This record gives sequence, structure tokens and C-alpha cells, in this order.
Amino acid sequence: PEQVGKAFEGAGVPLSLAEGEEAVSEDKLIAACKVALQYSCRTGHELYFNQLCARPDPVALLGDWLATTAHVNVYTYEAAPVFSLIEQETLAKLARVWLNVRAPNPVPGHDGLFVPGGSIANLYALLVARHWKRPEVREEGVSGGKRLVAFCSDQAHYSYSKSAVVTGLGLKNLVKVKTDLAGAMEPQALRDAITAALADGAEPYFVGCTAGTTVIGGYDDFNAVADVCKEFGLWMHVDGAWGGWAIMSPQTREKYCQGIERADSLTYDPHKFMGAAVQCAVFLTRTPHVGLLKDCNHMSAAYLFQPDKNNADLDVGDRTIQCGRRPDAFKLWLAWKARGDASWARQAERAEALAEYFEQKMKDPKETRFALALPRGGCNVCFWVVPGALRPDGGKFDHTAASPETLAALGKIAPWIKDKMQRTGDALIGFQVVKDLPNCFRIVLASPERITTASLDAMLDRMGAMAEEAIAASMGG
Repeated sequence: PEQVGKAFEGAGVPLSLAEGEEAVSEDKLIAACKVALQYSCRTGHELYFNQLCARPDPVALLGDWLATTAHVNVYTYEAAPVFSLIEQETLAKLARVWLNVRAPNPVPGHDGLFVPGGSIANLYALLVARHWKRPEVREEGVSGGKRLVAFCSDQAHYSYSKSAVVTGLGLKNLVKVKTDLAGAMEPQALRDAITAALADGAEPYFVGCTAGTTVIGGYDDFNAVADVCKEFGLWMHVDGAWGGWAIMSPQTREKYCQGIERADSLTYDPHKFMGAAVQCAVFLTRTPHVGLLKDCNHMSAAYLFQPDKNNADLDVGDRTIQCGRRPDAFKLWLAWKARGDASWARQAERAEALAEYFEQKMKDPKETRFALALPRGGCNVCFWVVPGALRPDGGKFDHTAASPETLAALGKIAPWIKDKMQRTGDALIGFQVVKDLPNCFRIVLASPERITTASLDAMLDRMGAMAEEAIAASMGG
């Protein structure tokens, strides 16, 4: 942070906005812009693996610039006629993909919005599901009636928990269901949790599934969960913010997303896998829930939503919890027009192939420097870089046979490597504790078009060398 601050001071434009701030010259403003870019992450680099979104699609980036230049607010048709229609058409296309209804069949019944990120989309899911279960809460609040309970997996995104706080559900009423090693919710554990809530006098109403958990990349068994939800009469939502990429190809859909079309609603973030410049996220629901968004959220502000004006039926603002909205659909629409369906399918299949290649490197018994921490999930691979001192027999590292001391030492390797990689401008990869295992790296292949197997191999060679440096440093060598 100090280095960044000094760089802006060197450009003559300090970070602080002082009392009585005076205007600076255009030359200094340009210098500040250069510093901002110089010290920002190169998310378009092929070795940027830190987050679930990476390189922006160039055409989508152009669409984002154009939408910003238009400077319109997408709450009424009269304020944003072009972008209102484009949002409508883009949602229709995404509904076709999600529900697997291809032309010439008609567009399936659906409702939805472009929203400010997957976390907000998950919030919409909890709100709409509550309105479906308890419409009286809109007027009377949450104080009356049975205690509502929702469920998600213990690997689900933390936005479910935040949404439980925001909606007044409460963290104690969001039950975290056990997952298997692959990060998938165990259907029997879900059934048991629902039964326990009913026995306690509560009213279960919502199950939040995940397509591609943040760390492991796990996909819930959507058909099995849908069967449980049907049995107990619960709303089924799928957070596919990240792993929803798999529905773009019939091949990857078959492998990861069977039954996703049975969900009542879906979160999807095109700003992740599809590179639709941040932010670009979608909440979708389907028949028979068309109209619930407006029923749940409308306030009928007279200065905006006059029922007797032109094209009032195309106003979207009363379906949202916002007022002002960016035209985020346009960048995705433009990129889709430039690339077509087949391009997205090829990208999904390439990502799967690269992830499988990386996984095999980790599992290769001859490649003793690395070990797979957990089963691969989609484009996510969790792995360890294991220095020779932690595998004294010279063989493949097996964490189930390792001593507590060895596991503790292994947990310090990933932070050391990442620190060096950051300081030297090498690859950027996240690490974390997951499933009670020592710190492991998590690589996500969010921009497969830019990634090569050669660059992955070279990066792993460097990481292997760094692991030896890390263990030597810890031993005082």
C-alpha cells in the first residue's frame, strides 16, 4: 500500500482528497491514470488465476464503454429504450440455455433481471422464494408465523449467509448441509436437515444449491436435490455464478449440470467465464413463477411507473430492489452477437480439457513435487506443492498418511510461494484452508483461450523450485 501511495505522490496526484482540493493539470491526471494501470492486477494475463473472473472479452469491453457513454438508467423503457429491449432479449436467450429449450421451440416462460453481482442475485432468490412461501411478509414483516428455515451446503458461497442477515432470516436459520469430498451437498443429509427443522416446529422454504463451489468447484446433484425439494414443497435455487459456464456446451452440461433446469431460479455471472466485463450478473426464474419479482418488489412510484404512459409494460424498475440500474446486458449481448453459441461451447470444452490436463499433472505418480488435495470440480483444481523434505521416501505425497507435523509444515508452503510470486510479478493463484486440510492452492481456469499447457508447465516448475526455497527458509537453511 505504501508503494502505491508513493507512486501517486510521484505523479503529483496524491491518493487523499484533501480539504480544499484544487484542480490538477491534464498531464497529472494522465500520469495518475498510468499509475492506476501500472499498479493494478493484469487480469488479462494468462497466469492470472486468483479469482473466478479474469480477461474481459474485447467486444464485451467495447459494449461496456458504449453503455457507459450512453449514460442511461435502465428502470423505465422511456429512459432506456434500446437497453431495455436488449436486456429482455438477452434474458430470453439465457433462459433458453438454462432450461435447455432450443429453437424452433418457443422461448420458455421466464422472468429475470441483470443485477449487481452474483451475491445480489442470491439475495433476490431468498426474497422471491420467501414471497412465494409467505407473501404476507411483504406487508406484515417477518415477526409472525412459524420460523422460516433455508438450507445450503457447507461449501456454498458466503453470500447465502449475508442474504440471510439482510432478509432477516438470521444465520441460525440458514442450515449448512454436509458435503462430500467433491464439494457436493449430500442429498440424504439435506433430507435429514429438513426433517429435523420440521420436527422443531420450523417452516423450511428454500434450498440453495451450487453449480461450481468457489474453492473446490463442486456441483450439487441437482436431480437428487430437486426430488427432495418436490417431496417437501421447497423452492430450489442454483447459484451458478461461477460453474454455470458448463451449460454453454452440451458436453459439459451432461457432465456437470444434469437436472439444473428443474430449479425454480438461477444465479449466473457472465462477467466470470464469459468475460462480460465486471459487473454482469443475472437472476432468472421460470414458469410458474413469472411475475413474482414484481409482486415481491413493486412500489409503483408514481413519478416513474405511470400505468397509462407509452410502453409501460416494458418498464423493469418495479421488479427490482434498486432504482438506478446500469445497462449491463448490452456488453453480453454484443459479445454473444460477435461470437455465437458455438464459440461459448468451444470455450467451455477447452476449459474442461485444460483442467483435466492440470489434474493429471497433479495425480501423475512420477510427478512427486505436486499432489491433488481434493477431487477436481469443473475448472477448479486444489493442489499442494510438496518440497522434498516433506516426502522423505521420495514418493507421491499422501496427506492421509502424513503426520500432524508434516501437515503443519505443508500448510506454510503455499503462503510462502504466493508471497514470492506476488513480489516477483509471477503468476497469481489463491490459496486457502478447505475441508480441514492444510493450505492448498486453488487454480481456476477462467480464461481458457489465453492459457497454454506450456505456460502451466513452466509455472509449475517455478513453483516447485520455490517450495524447496520455502522449506529451506523454514529450516534455517
